Order: sequence, then C-alpha cells, then structure tokens
Amino acid sequence: MFSSLSDDQLQRVISSPKNAVIEYRPLETIIAEDEVADCMFIILDGTCDVRIKAVGGREITIATLKTGEFFGEQALLPGATGRRNASVRALQPCRLFRITKDDVLLGTGQPLDDARIAPDVPPPSEDERVRMLLRTVNLFRSLSPRDLERVGDWTEVVRFDAGDIIVREAEQGDFMYVVIEGSVEVFVLDDDGKIVVLARLTRGHYFGEQALLPNSTGVRNANVRADGAVTLVRVAKRYFQLIVNHDNKLMLALKAVGDAQRKKIMSALGQEPH
Repeated sequence: MFSSLSDDQLQRVISSPKNAVIEYRPLETIIAEDEVADCMFIILDGTCDVRIKAVGGREITIATLKTGEFFGEQALLPGATGRRNASVRALQPCRLFRITKDDVLLGTGQPLDDARIAPDVPPPSEDERVRMLLRTVNLFRSLSPRDLERVGDWTEVVRFDAGDIIVREAEQGDFMYVVIEGSVEVFVLDDDGKIVVLARLTRGHYFGEQALLPNSTGVRNANVRADGAVTLVRVAKRYFQLIVNHDNKLMLALKAVGDAQRKKIMSALGQEPH
C-alpha cells in the first residue's frame, strides 16, 4: 500500500507523532462497524477477526487477519462514506501500528493540500492502480506476488455511466467486480415494481461474487447500477474460483455473507426467511 513512497516519505510516516504502536487485549474492539473513521492499522503481532452485522443483530466473522496484514483504510479513501463497514477485534494480544488519515492518503497516492508527494513522481499505470487496490481487499489476500504482478492477465478495468445496469437479478453470473472509483447501488424490486435499495458500495467494495461460488445456483440475487460515473475491476468466474478454492476460510466466510444477504433481501421485501 505504501510501496510508491520514497524512503524519506516512508520515514515520515513511521516517525510522525500522530502515528503510534498500540496494544490491544484479547477480544478488545479495535474499530466498530458504522463509526466514523480517522485511521487505519497494520498488525505487527497477533491476530484479529473482522466481523459484520447480520440480520437479527448478530455478528458473523468474515475474515481473520494476521501479522503484516492491515485494515481500516477503506473508509478513509476518496469516495467512501467515511464510516467503518465492519468491526475488528483482537483475538489474542495484539500490537498494531496506527496510521492517521492524512498518511493513508499519502500512501495511496492521493493529492494532499501540503503537496507532500513529489511532483516528478509519474502517475501509476492502470495495472498498478488495480494492483494497489486489490492489496487492500481481503477477498484477494491469498494472492501471491506473482499473481499480483500479472494482474493485467486476469482482470479488466471497465467503466459505466450514471444509471447503467451492471448486474441484473436472476441472470447467470460470469463476473465479479471491485469498485475503483465512484459508487454503485445494490437494489431489488418489490411486488409493485418499486426499487428497494439494499446498499451503496464505494471504492474497495466488491459485488457479484455470490453467483460465482462453487455449488451456488450461479444466478444473481440482486441488481447493481452505477450511481454516477464508476470505474470497476472485473474478474471472470474461472479466476475468482481459483482464488476461493485455495482459501477454505474465505469460502466459508463468503457463504455466510451470502446467507446474510439473502435474509436481508427477504426482509426488505417483507418476506419470511426460509
């Protein structure tokens, strides 16, 4: 995530008095879903779990993060809501490096008011933009450096205009998507044909993966449309399945997320969950 920084810039991030090493006890909450975000974390020691609220108020674990992994950056990126989309807690004693929002934006190559990025640094290529994004998405945590280096071979950047339908309910799914820029709206239609909005997804969020999971019906369970101009990374079904087939914990987490999504859709439509 900070690979584009010079040694001086990186040292500035490390030595900034606003950034610090923080310790957490087992089961202590580090960030809470829906709270306003002002920092991200890198795990120096220990493990943490990522949890989201499911229908009925209970929480489900969707990922386990270990030393060297990071979290909390999604809500800080341009175009994001500014609020956490999941909770994270320590599973065992943890030492984390806390990085403030300004330094997160510096690391992602976003322009800052004090022009801390050297003007002679060329903008990242499209493949590099995709590579930088996928490094921040837990769905792709099992990818090897070689996989990321060849990202242009198995991803495609696609763009849509406001109102364009990207995914249609009940259609067969051939691709999943990750938002690079802009936002999309996930919705279903009720019995009267009225739109029921389920979620708004911004940079770093992904969608369309449920229909691609092994042993799924292969059918989309909702519609997704562009909420303004949007740029997406598209991953074909065969490549997505190669990723999840090598990460059983991820597979189970995605299935749990899918169950929660289906219950949310039924609840939104006033139907009783099966």
